[in-house]
Parts: sequence; structure tokens; C-alpha cells
Amino acid sequence: MRFSRVQYYTVRKVIDEEPLKPEFIDFLHRMGTTEQDRTELSEINKYIEQIGQLYGALPQHFKKEDAAERLPPPYHEFISTDAPDDFGLRLYCIRLSPAIVILLNGDRKTALKVKDCKNCYRHFDFARKLSLKIDQAIQDGILEVDNERKEILVEDDFVLTI
Repeated sequence: MRFSRVQYYTVRKVIDEEPLKPEFIDFLHRMGTTEQDRTELSEINKYIEQIGQLYGALPQHFKKEDAAERLPPPYHEFISTDAPDDFGLRLYCIRLSPAIVILLNGDRKTALKVKDCKNCYRHFDFARKLSLKIDQAIQDGILEVDNERKEILVEDDFVLTI
């Protein structure tokens, strides 16, 4: 998705040479099943658009979690008073710059700590590992970030193994 201030990307995992759905598309499809999910997903999509159109991908619009980040941002938490173990939807992402964000995957958080959440931990762990690999690829000169054109520059055969 391209907005005036931010270009959003996603990634596609390949397992045993079979490509899966792009991570963000998988998140959108899985999180649209209940009314509560649809409401919170709509809010997350609104944040994505506002960040992309109005603000840019500034740190205050994301919640830092280890080497990655997540939405919704820290100033808005979905906490249900009816369900004490419901901390709302989480979408993990990697903010490469104020102009470039990689949207990944997520789920409904059901534990206070992400490491204790059976829904979110695998998405969080993937985001963390991918972020570290991308940072290394940037340091090694294999991946470049062009903020002016809002592009991630890599060779056509670029692959990261996690």
C-alpha cells in the first residue's frame, strides 16, 4: 500500500518451496471472523491509513516490542472489561524508516506477556527474527532503504532464511 508519507510492504513465507499467503493478507483474512475482530481490525486499518497519509511512520505511532513493533499504537489499547484475558488484536510490523513499514501478522493477545500468549507469540517471534535479519542485510549492503522513493532495494533473487 502506498500513501503520501508511507509505503507499506509485507512478506511471503515459503515453506518446502511452497509460497504461503503474504503475512499481512493472512492477518486480514483470519481477523475478520467476529464482530469484535472486525471492529478492532477496522481501527488498525484506520491507524495504518492515518500514519501513511498524515503522520509518517514515527516511533510514537508504534509500540516497540523487542526488535520489532506492533499496532495498535501504545496510546490506544483494546481491553475488554468482559474478558480480563483479552488484550485486543496485535499486528506486528517492522518500521524501517519514517517512510517504510513492513506489515506482518498477528492475532488476539490473551496473556499479559506476549511470550505467554499462544496466539501471538509465533507472530511476534517471526517479526523479531525477521527484523534482526533485515538489520543484518542492511549492514551487509544486501538490502537498501531508499526513503526518498519509499522503496526497499534488493536483488531480484533476494531471500532471507529464518
